Amino acid sequence: MNRVPDGVELDVVIAADHPAFAGHFPGAPVLPGVVLLSLVMEALSAAPVLAGALGPVPCIDQVKFLAPVRPGQLLRIRVEARADGLSFEIRCAGSTVARGRMSAARLA
Repeated sequence: MNRVPDGVELDVVIAADHPAFAGHFPGAPVLPGVVLLSLVMEALSAAPVLAGALGPVPCIDQVKFLAPVRPGQLLRIRVEARADGLSFEIRCAGSTVARGRMSAARLA
């Protein structure tokens, strides 16, 4: 994990035998989006100040999955503070594979 101005970066290699690849999809494995989001949360766990900005119930305001993630790929996850919450970007080999915004949930 690396600290960056107003955020954090985490490099993760997706193991070829990651259980999420089983059945998703035979012959052409793709990492499910929910696993990518869990990696963003893992990056946040390494930065308590950023995680605290989301409170106990984080809300995903927007997420776009732009490219598939295959077994063995190296991902760089970057999370940055914003005035209204956090933004995140997941990159692989110089291309963005996912990006989005999170904020604290507004409970009624």
